[in-house]
Amino acid sequence: MKEKKPILVTSYVNPDLDGLSCLFAYTEFLKSQGKNVIAGIIGIPHEEARYVLERFEISSPKAFKNAKKFDEIILLDASVANNLEDTIRPEQVIEIIDHRQVHEAGKFPNAKAQIELVGAAATLVAEKFMKENIVPSKESTLLLSSAIISNTFNFKAGVTTDRDREAAKWLHKIAKLPEGFWKELFMAKSDMTGTKLWEKIEGDFSWNLLGGKKVGTAQIEMIGAKALIHERLSEILDYLHRLKKELVLDFIFLNAVDLEVGEVFLITDEQDTRDLLEKILGIHFVGNIARKGEFIMRKQIKPLIKQALEK
Repeated sequence: MKEKKPILVTSYVNPDLDGLSCLFAYTEFLKSQGKNVIAGIIGIPHEEARYVLERFEISSPKAFKNAKKFDEIILLDASVANNLEDTIRPEQVIEIIDHRQVHEAGKFPNAKAQIELVGAAATLVAEKFMKENIVPSKESTLLLSSAIISNTFNFKAGVTTDRDREAAKWLHKIAKLPEGFWKELFMAKSDMTGTKLWEKIEGDFSWNLLGGKKVGTAQIEMIGAKALIHERLSEILDYLHRLKKELVLDFIFLNAVDLEVGEVFLITDEQDTRDLLEKILGIHFVGNIARKGEFIMRKQIKPLIKQALEK
């Protein structure tokens, strides 16, 4: 009898810390339940994720070039088809765990979907362990804790929920992250020197079909975003132009989060995009930049765009 292939547990291409942490820890959880699963990364993890792996000497999950060899796939922190590796077919996906309000779970006909609006998908995975009273490995707790801190901007982002705080508190008892680790973590993703800025924008770029329009959004989260924009605005706009042309987008903007001062800068030189963002966010563009004096993430902006474009 032919041995059944393992189920691939993965995330979107070039996963961030949340996606990597989830696929790592959820694979461990499923193995504890007797499932034949394997964790896999497609692409290159974000710099912040690589930092945490190296900082705590955690072996990275195996990297795959594509998903052709697998019959079944589980997606973590991912539910939008165009952000997945090209060889993943919707019918292959049997489970989705994500935390985005704008998602495409309905496009995966065989998938059991858990979409819940918490700050980090890592919270949903941590709750699996909590519910079953299973103590995760030190590696999983370090990764999940780091992901919750990162995704909630150290619990200051508007997407943060009590569930995120409870999960982080439970994990910290095991992980025991160093004091002040949040700043260390944020510094790790704040290096935008040279080509790293383009690599960050391109690597974390996503687009969605919202109200019949293709909307592209980039997001950078860093200490010193204001200074970066002042010094390299023309580069940023050039990058956005390149992406808009390549992907034939209707709208495009960058959401730059300054983690230290607690504000956000939205950047675009597209008049239609400026008008749309001013309308939905109550902001005002001066030239190609608008400032919002509080944390807001693109996952919060996308539902507002969708609502506005569907009217």
